[in-house]
Amino acid sequence: MSELGGQPYVTVPLTMRASIPARHEALTLNCDVILREIVSHDVHVYRSGTSDGSLQAPRLQLAGTFNYARSTLTISVEAASTQAFADTVGMGMVHVLEGLDHLLFLAMLLLPAPLVATSRRWSGSRSAQRTLARTAQVVTAFTLGHSASLAAVTLSGASFGGRWVETLIAMSVAASAVHAMRPLVRGGEVLLAGSFGLVHGLAFAGLLREFGGGVGAALQDLLAFNLGVELAQLLVVAAVVPSLLVLSAGTRYHIVRRTAGAAGLVAAVAWTVERATGLTTPLRPALNALASTPEMLAIALAVIAGLDVVFRRRVRIDESEPSSQTSSVALSEPASVTRSL
Repeated sequence: MSELGGQPYVTVPLTMRASIPARHEALTLNCDVILREIVSHDVHVYRSGTSDGSLQAPRLQLAGTFNYARSTLTISVEAASTQAFADTVGMGMVHVLEGLDHLLFLAMLLLPAPLVATSRRWSGSRSAQRTLARTAQVVTAFTLGHSASLAAVTLSGASFGGRWVETLIAMSVAASAVHAMRPLVRGGEVLLAGSFGLVHGLAFAGLLREFGGGVGAALQDLLAFNLGVELAQLLVVAAVVPSLLVLSAGTRYHIVRRTAGAAGLVAAVAWTVERATGLTTPLRPALNALASTPEMLAIALAVIAGLDVVFRRRVRIDESEPSSQTSSVALSEPASVTRSL
């Protein structure tokens, strides 16, 4: 038994030794064990970097991944496969996109990006250019934070307990949700992104270690995994920020921001209780359902933004019609007086 992302997993290590003649440049593997029955199952293949072929965990390198869509894998004998790099990038992306806590943390930090903090309240609005600049600051701070801890832990071979790291991540979601509702400190979203990014990096390092013992010691795997995390982060920004810009231009953004912040806070409290105590809260089924389709959050936000645009246009039309009638009356009265005179 092992732990991956705070959940128990059964790990069965299998070793295959193949004698490959020197004239061959590649090894092709076929695997369909369990994959056709359980679509969420993955089979990760690692190669040894030692000259004698001995399996030393710090020198292992991901060669590729089998899944329900890929049952054949070709491994280059002389050089590391580009497919292995792509698979490691994919692992980084999947971990963020399937990790609802990571997504909510980043989303909560982006909620106040279009606003200005004054007297411990969110007021006014930034231009689109300033909003994008603030978003870039938040993303950069989070990147620096998690990249620093991911690299330090992975390259040093250090190990951290999964439960307390996952609990701190839940608490980071709570802090970012509170900040979205009422600013904790001016520019706090950048500070939160950088500081709690260090904690999220510890979780990333733990996942990378679980995917193959010492595989994270390979610099290429570390860079590929971190690249996947960054790509997923940019996808989240691209999916959320346009809707936030549209909503912040209206007068009802405070409703959306506070509602989303409150929902994020409730989820964070539930995660904190579960991860700190091992208990299951009544929100677990709902959180599991949302974690399976996190894209629904972005879709719902886009729908709300679209409805807000339609409502604002209807209000402008309704306001313009009475004004035109008043103008017509105002013009007709002097004309009638002139004719009577």
